[in-house]
Amino acid sequence: MTRPTHTGVVGAGLMGRDIAGLLANGGFPVTLVDVDPDALASARDYHETVLPAALAADDLASRIRYETDLAALSDAEFVVEAVPERLDLKRGVLADLEAVLAPDAVVATNTSSLTPGDITAEATHPERVVLFHFANPALERDLVEIAGDDATEAALATAREVAAAIDRHPVELGAEYRANCLSRLSASIKCAGTWELLAADAAAVDRGAASVGFDRGPMEFIDLIGVDVHLATVDNLADAYGDRYAPPPPVRERMEAMVETGDLGKKRGQGFFEWDGDTCLLPAVDEPHDATPVVAALVNEAHRLVADGVADRETVDEVLKRGSGGDVGPFDVEAMLGREFLREALAERHEETGAGVYEPVF
Repeated sequence: MTRPTHTGVVGAGLMGRDIAGLLANGGFPVTLVDVDPDALASARDYHETVLPAALAADDLASRIRYETDLAALSDAEFVVEAVPERLDLKRGVLADLEAVLAPDAVVATNTSSLTPGDITAEATHPERVVLFHFANPALERDLVEIAGDDATEAALATAREVAAAIDRHPVELGAEYRANCLSRLSASIKCAGTWELLAADAAAVDRGAASVGFDRGPMEFIDLIGVDVHLATVDNLADAYGDRYAPPPPVRERMEAMVETGDLGKKRGQGFFEWDGDTCLLPAVDEPHDATPVVAALVNEAHRLVADGVADRETVDEVLKRGSGGDVGPFDVEAMLGREFLREALAERHEETGAGVYEPVF
């Protein structure tokens, strides 16, 4: 099997509803499943009123079934899991899917901070599970990362076929690691940004990032995905990487307080910054903060990815370009600014902070 005749998505949140819409737009019948009827109703409304204009397509919702029971996926040959980044939840969903899917049906996880191997540790058919990770926002970025150390070539081929059918560029990674390629690059940027909050406020950090060409600064990026989601991701990555991506303790405490008060970022209209719908209201500053440490952390992580066998230099650059919508990759940055300059910036900040994200590896 390569191209499936019926597809499914588990999880009707912001990412899941976009993935369901992309599958429908690619010509696949789709069943979208969520235990929350309100989430399904919201997704249906989004598919009927917002997504057609975004994708220049008509009547997408008519190609999507909305169900609360996973048994509705019994005829699906390709199912995308897009539930929150909790390992116990993802393993539970996979176990439930195995009870209803045919043995050769492919399960594609959109995880950004775990691996297929983590999720399939207790699975009956781990060979059918592949990474199928979209960049955020999924409608605006054409990247899908694909991997699976234990996946069959048939499962990987199906994932590539589906990605191409929904007009997304599949990049197959050389090895599965927590946070894949794109999310490790973005984690390095966000983590470095949180350490720079010890020296400057959030607006100055992000204005500094904008001044060197970032489409979004690190704090706006945390707001975009959600402060709560970012902290959950940091915790997942700690199991594999220690404190490399951890914010400094005072900033962690601040972010936990933001979660407690509901200041989660874009989805609540307030995080590090105020939001007006999809627009981050980034304040003006008198002096942007020097973004060199953030840029150096990004390049540092790119070298780690190559050393880990996740991707070669060209692929790392491509992943960042496609995932961010920009035209410069981390090794392009290294060529422009100079390896020694970036290494010295890392060494200086590592000596000052002890933060793992700044420990030079090149």
